[in-house]
Amino acid sequence: MLRHRRHRADGALRPPGMTGLKSMKRSTGFGVIAVAILAVLAWQYPEQIKAYLPGQKEPEKTANAAPDGKPGGGGARKGGFGGPVAVGITTVELTDLPLKLNASGTVIAQQSVPVRPQVNALVRRIAVREGQSVKAGDILFELDDRNVQADLSKAEAQAQRSKATLADLERQYARAQDLFKKNFVASSAVDTAATQVQAQKGQVQADEAAVKAQQIQRSLYVIRAPFSGRIGSIDVSTGTLVASGGSATALTTLTQFDPIGVRFAVPESDIQQVTAGGTGRPVSVSLGSNAITTDTKPHIGKLTLIDNAINPSTGMLTLKASLPNKDNTLWPGQFVNVSLDVGTLSQVAVIPQTAIVLGERGATVYMVGEEDKAKVKPVKVLHPMGDKVAVSGLSAGDRIVVEGRDNVKPGAALRLPGAGGKPGAGGGGGGAGANGKGSGEGKREGKGEGKWGGDGKSGGKPATKE
Repeated sequence: MLRHRRHRADGALRPPGMTGLKSMKRSTGFGVIAVAILAVLAWQYPEQIKAYLPGQKEPEKTANAAPDGKPGGGGARKGGFGGPVAVGITTVELTDLPLKLNASGTVIAQQSVPVRPQVNALVRRIAVREGQSVKAGDILFELDDRNVQADLSKAEAQAQRSKATLADLERQYARAQDLFKKNFVASSAVDTAATQVQAQKGQVQADEAAVKAQQIQRSLYVIRAPFSGRIGSIDVSTGTLVASGGSATALTTLTQFDPIGVRFAVPESDIQQVTAGGTGRPVSVSLGSNAITTDTKPHIGKLTLIDNAINPSTGMLTLKASLPNKDNTLWPGQFVNVSLDVGTLSQVAVIPQTAIVLGERGATVYMVGEEDKAKVKPVKVLHPMGDKVAVSGLSAGDRIVVEGRDNVKPGAALRLPGAGGKPGAGGGGGGAGANGKGSGEGKREGKGEGKWGGDGKSGGKPATKE
């Protein structure tokens, strides 16, 4: 007792039993962790844990093969640790795929001009209303043309007098010719009369030209629509003195609505697709508003312009299209969604983007091969389409992996949808279950033995325990 107390005092020794108590606690902790790990494994892989319990039979891997040479669906024990990988698949179909380039664009007027007079005058009459639709040649404004009308009348009178003088000279020339035949006048008199007639004809032509000039001048006082369109705001009123020239105030603005244009741009990476077909290809335009009252039906037009240079600041190529707009659905300045037809890919496969595997060899997919094993198939990406992509290199009827791809390795066994929910279910005639024997004798039906035997059918059931 004294020695025990002495040892505790100097701290060299511990009381008896202290070391053993801590060892027991450490062992208990490890035991709890081990039990927890076993519980998790038993919950995740119950059938596989049971297969390793004492008293279970080992599976027969080759003795009970199906008649067609393939192992039964419930043959060798797979699943769980290193077993078949559950995947989702799709069957490839080949189709002709129209290629379209989508972009955002702006509606533009193909023609829009400010209406200005060519002469200085007072506005006598305004023949249109603001916002009115007019046709080419319709009168828009009339200016005060009294001065030019007087000049026109004067020119017409002068032309009439010249014509009368010409008629008189022609009669004198005819009389001189008659007298010359009777030797009453000399030939020089005839020549003089002929010269006067020719001179007067020239004067008549000059006077007629003066009349036409005055008529043209008068027409400038009547302003007409140069093309069909819609009138904008009218900024003058009757009696306003207007002036000619490009710096003068415009009377109004005339904008063409039908046909109408759309301007949009595509990235420089799409130049080859755009220029390959040239202009004239179909273009679909729709309004981008989400309002319920917005008409979002597509408007079909044609590509009219491929610009001759790329914008260096944006790297975009400008394009223009023209399309009919009889009901005035599209207005200049609206934002629209544009879809340009750039050709068709013949007999290509359209598959989900999730099926593509990018590696050192390029794009590949996992295909379901013989015995439902994963097989790597190279493909060529032709055209992305959101969550799908058009590829070449696949044949119609090929089955490719689209779900669970990250867990698939080349040559790995695949568990396909509808092939049995758990490893060990019977999948083919005469096949053995996870821990059972099959005796199908070449038929589609086989009966399994053992605790987890398959019945040889597509959806095998556990056999009765012996």
